[in-house]
Amino acid sequence: MKISSVDLSKITTYRFGGVCKSFIEVVDKEDLNKLNEIVLGKENVIIGKGSNVAFSDKEFQGNVISPKFTTIEEKSETEITVGASVFLPDLARYFKENEFSNGEFLIGIPGTVGGAVKMNAGAYDWEFSDLVLYIEYFDLKTSKIIKLSKDNINFSYRSSQNLDNKIILSATLQIEKGDIHKIKSNLANFNKIRKNSQPPAIYNAGSVFKNTKDYKAGKLIDEAGLKGYEIDGVSVSEKHANFFIAKKEAKSLALYKLVQHVKQVVDNKFGIKLEEEIIFIGEFDL
Repeated sequence: MKISSVDLSKITTYRFGGVCKSFIEVVDKEDLNKLNEIVLGKENVIIGKGSNVAFSDKEFQGNVISPKFTTIEEKSETEITVGASVFLPDLARYFKENEFSNGEFLIGIPGTVGGAVKMNAGAYDWEFSDLVLYIEYFDLKTSKIIKLSKDNINFSYRSSQNLDNKIILSATLQIEKGDIHKIKSNLANFNKIRKNSQPPAIYNAGSVFKNTKDYKAGKLIDEAGLKGYEIDGVSVSEKHANFFIAKKEAKSLALYKLVQHVKQVVDNKFGIKLEEEIIFIGEFDL
């Protein structure tokens, strides 16, 4: 286990955040036993690649825990166990190399397996929960390693339950052999769609608001006339209104202000309260 002081803006996709003096890298299961006294009575945030989160520009007083579990192990012809720190595009490529089907949708999601479980990441009518059989996690309150089946996670759109204060260690996924030509075709098609419809994944953290069965957040933001709207260096993307782009010198508070403004405008115009997909962590004073 390594504990250090880290500038959080260096490890998140938005490049936001102040200093965290207790950045904890957990490299193996033996490290988990050392966490008990460190995490007690503090706010503990668990991150992978730092996408989908925006830390305050102020110093973060709690612990930021960064697991480093990157193994991939085939358990049987129908199951594979993947470490929580495996990058989703890398997992998509692993599926392709081994001719496993139904992992193509992961190719453009800038997160890790642990984050995908927690947020039930998805794209192109697929969700990570479609692949999950069970997960293994470390409970920060009881200091025990537990296996949890898919049914007990209660997945829903971009969310899960029963995973607070838990470090996800791995996910066991169902696999099956597929047609390599179809897999390659799907990957190429998904890459093309993402490139044509979304801004580059530099200084943004993916979709800002959740979609629902009733509406697409980006469409509502666009129809509210907010494409290109900017606050202090953070703007609504002209390419896709559910992506907000930050200039290099922008601050996290500007993103927070823009999110609140967009929510208010959309609510006033359509009577719809958008729900954030991005997670704000720390103190934000308007």
